Amino acid sequence: MLFRSLAKDMTEALGRSVVVENRPGANGSLGSQLVARARPDGYTLLVGAAATNASNYAFYSGKLGYLPASFEVVGGLGIVPLSLVVSANAPWKSLTELIAEAKKKPGEFACGSGSTTAQIACEIFKLRAGIDVLNVPYKGTPPAMNDLAGGQVQFVFADGTSAAALVEQKRLRVLATAANKRAPYWPDVPTFVELGIQDLEISAWSAVFVPASTPLAIRQKLNAVVRRSTESPESIASRQRTGALALTYTLDEAQRFVSGEIDRWARFVKESGVKLE
Repeated sequence: MLFRSLAKDMTEALGRSVVVENRPGANGSLGSQLVARARPDGYTLLVGAAATNASNYAFYSGKLGYLPASFEVVGGLGIVPLSLVVSANAPWKSLTELIAEAKKKPGEFACGSGSTTAQIACEIFKLRAGIDVLNVPYKGTPPAMNDLAGGQVQFVFADGTSAAALVEQKRLRVLATAANKRAPYWPDVPTFVELGIQDLEISAWSAVFVPASTPLAIRQKLNAVVRRSTESPESIASRQRTGALALTYTLDEAQRFVSGEIDRWARFVKESGVKLE
């Protein structure tokens, strides 16, 4: 895991033991609340994510116990874009063909959603492509992928980790990636933008945050450590296993990235109409 590698690298760089404490629950908001209320001295950090530090603000507006202003981001770790995948036996060989066929058969195609992120991706894709597709929720990505391979649904949005094995086995085929550039592990797969579908960048990501009001000098020091950690052999190996790409940002770049993600997810949640159960 990236945060395990980070803890090891920070311990070596700072000369202090860095302990990883898991605080699951409430879609990650419990751990975020703890860090938001911690002393801004650089000793309590949050490994946040697209859920805890972007989409949660839209899903739980005013109910989280923390706000975007509760944190300062000190660096990025990794990002995993979603991709649209179909069965290798599907007759459509490109995204253009898939969209054209779905338009001929409104309401007959189904998108399998193994997560809230994938569910939103399906809904936003439907809007951008102008197609009428059933969104079928699953309890996790693996069962959605199995049904896709079996032909029960026509396409699924999944990250590289979830799809890689079935793609390598030639049971699935990737048609497009929801990122601003092609994924290095699928260099022949175009992005949605390349195929004429705008504003469909949806990724899972992780970054490091500290409580608001943490002094700039501390944030700069932590940023340097985090950036070095993303280039360590262990971190690189971890990203290769999970299909993640590095987020090696300066403080300003990291802040722009997170602010952009907060705005993006606010739009996507509103547009999609998806609500957490």
